[in-house]
Amino acid sequence: MKEQEILLQIEQLPDDLKREVLDFIGFLLMKYQLTHSPTKPEREKKFGKYRGSLKSGLSIDEIDAQLDQLRSEWERPIA
Repeated sequence: MKEQEILLQIEQLPDDLKREVLDFIGFLLMKYQLTHSPTKPEREKKFGKYRGSLKSGLSIDEIDAQLDQLRSEWERPIA
């Protein structure tokens, strides 16, 4: 079957069926291993969001003061 014939038939399908065709093509590629498999998955960086927080040079008291200030800004009485 020629690629042009396939494309013409796909163009006639509604969007939801086009999505199904795309999913099926992905299934076939995986089933017959026609695409390169990704390399080892990257490990999740669990502590990346804390990077630099320990290098701030602030004392514990200064950090506590900043936290208290933030709490006072966010904790407001409900009117």
